[in-house]
Amino acid sequence: MEGVATSYANRAGSILVGGVIIAWAFLLFGFNDSYPWMSLVEVGLGLGGIVVVVVALSHADDDVSTRLGVFALVLSCVAFFLWCWIQIRVAPSYGTDESAFDQYAAYLFTHGHNPYTSSMAPAFPMFHVSPDGYTFRLNGTAVTQLSYPALSFLIYVPLLLMGFATQTAIIVNVAAWGATIVLSYVYLPRSLKPLAIVLGSYSIYTGFAVGGVTDALYVPLLIVAVHGWDRWPSSRGWARWVSPTMMGLAMCIKQTPWFVLPFLLVGFYLESGSEGSTRRHRVAQAAGYLARLGAVFAVVNGYFIIIDPRAWISGVLTPFVDHLVPAGEGLVAISDFMSVGGGSLTAYSLLVFAMFVASLMVFVIGYPRSKALMVFFPTVILFFASRSYSNYLVMLLAPALVAASSLKPLTTTGPVVDLRRLSRATKVSLAASVVLVGVAIGAVVAIPQPASVTIRSVTTTGQLATVIDAQIVVTNRTSHSFAPVFSAQTGGALTVPWNVISGPATLSAHQTANYDLQAPNFFAQPSLTGGFQIVVLTTTPEAMSVSAPFTPTVWHLSVDPAAVNSPVPTGQTVTIHAAVLGPSDNPIQVAGIPVYLGQVSYTQQGLVFSEAVINDGAEGATPVEAQTDNQGIATFHVSSSIASIDPVYFEANLVNGSSQYPYGYSNIVPIRFS
Repeated sequence: MEGVATSYANRAGSILVGGVIIAWAFLLFGFNDSYPWMSLVEVGLGLGGIVVVVVALSHADDDVSTRLGVFALVLSCVAFFLWCWIQIRVAPSYGTDESAFDQYAAYLFTHGHNPYTSSMAPAFPMFHVSPDGYTFRLNGTAVTQLSYPALSFLIYVPLLLMGFATQTAIIVNVAAWGATIVLSYVYLPRSLKPLAIVLGSYSIYTGFAVGGVTDALYVPLLIVAVHGWDRWPSSRGWARWVSPTMMGLAMCIKQTPWFVLPFLLVGFYLESGSEGSTRRHRVAQAAGYLARLGAVFAVVNGYFIIIDPRAWISGVLTPFVDHLVPAGEGLVAISDFMSVGGGSLTAYSLLVFAMFVASLMVFVIGYPRSKALMVFFPTVILFFASRSYSNYLVMLLAPALVAASSLKPLTTTGPVVDLRRLSRATKVSLAASVVLVGVAIGAVVAIPQPASVTIRSVTTTGQLATVIDAQIVVTNRTSHSFAPVFSAQTGGALTVPWNVISGPATLSAHQTANYDLQAPNFFAQPSLTGGFQIVVLTTTPEAMSVSAPFTPTVWHLSVDPAAVNSPVPTGQTVTIHAAVLGPSDNPIQVAGIPVYLGQVSYTQQGLVFSEAVINDGAEGATPVEAQTDNQGIATFHVSSSIASIDPVYFEANLVNGSSQYPYGYSNIVPIRFS
């Protein structure tokens, strides 16, 4: 039985891949009605996934497993590309400013302009980027400068010159992620190849690819660069150019691979030392790699550096020095959403430096057992940055997996850092780095946010269920004045800065003031069905101050009957019961809660006031109030003396007692009176 269990465990990856392919078929199934031919693809994928599972369960032969893996890889890539094509058709707008900036920069370059000296603002309307996809500074302005090295846009130039202009950035992005899946599959050992398909099909990666998160462009290059990286010092001839060339190109696309380079160079130094080389030779190895990489980086970026070095440096350093708002899924989320610390972004910068020092020390002390962590150390570091978006945290996973699985076999075992084997000086150095990290974390958590923010009331759009105005109270906790910039935090992201209708432009030390704020556009209006926070951005100090969440009353309504499927004769009464429910659909059995039932007709020509009668009121009266009984149910009797060509749509809602905004809308019940 143990042998059988081991056999199935070895085939578990293929079985899991079969399930992934079936899941792809399920995702595509939802578009069969729009693209009937898609049903052939969806059925084929579903059947293919079943075949993969059946063969994996019934065969253990290596040749069969190899052919099955290639078959599954092809099916997965086909499914991924088709799904991306559909997403582009459904939502063709670019989801991020980075993809829009990069393609617009390529457009400018093909027309003889230097993208680093040009504003990227025209890219927003050109590629229909939603305002909630902008990157903001602490002073409330949006970043409109190209913020990446030159290959980030040069990669699009050949396609633009060939006449491709629509969705170019997204197509290249999707192709790059497809290359990531294939390269990972090729480079990983047989037992781990299924991980390439499973990992590559994660929704976070496929969503990033089609959504315009351009990290996908450097990942396949980085995979090639770090594959078998510890063998590079002993390589000869043209092979010594492969890794530094790919690493240089990856660093020419985005700044994330920059964080890998220090660990890679130190790794070459340590690896050469393990082979008995002199210190001079070890330094020469790392320097030789850096020289080759630098040559590639200079070839790609040199033209722009020469014609305007200040503009190029300002552009590529924007993510580090341009005072961007703190945001992300790392440690900063505690400050962003719970108001714990976060009163100094400088403290976060100190923490990143401390984590870099500590990570580098662990890498050196634990070598060679730490080699498998080399590519992933930057993820650990960036988790503690003031901007720690999920793409910074997950995009190095595939390169790290390929790198770790292609290392030379270790001759030692045990933990990465064995304290018993360290010298006293090394222990002291390690302890000092840990203390530095602790001090930085303490500063991040202990330095309070400079302002306290309280949401007093809101104004909503009613049935649209969004917030358009907010009335807040702000207190300056510091001993100096600052000019606050206001934004709303909803769905984990900051909106365009809100307009200040009333309130002082500068808040003096320890001053408390009332502000009336107005949402600048629809995208900045938080949904009333969830919570949101008001954020105060300040440049002195560089910090974010966050209110407690404003959560509208979580009750909602459900009406019975949920649908009236047959025409109702004029004069006949339909009884509608509206039940008040809690957040888990638990009955709120409270009497006397006002419930309002409204009526309207939606036609091709627009809204039409209907003429039904609710609870013996006047014809067309809307909304009509009824109060709940002791079961938490309000009852409405609906009838009409007039036959309606178009249905009358009935919908119930509650009203907040203090701010008087409507909320908790029920499902809509259309009734056609005949």
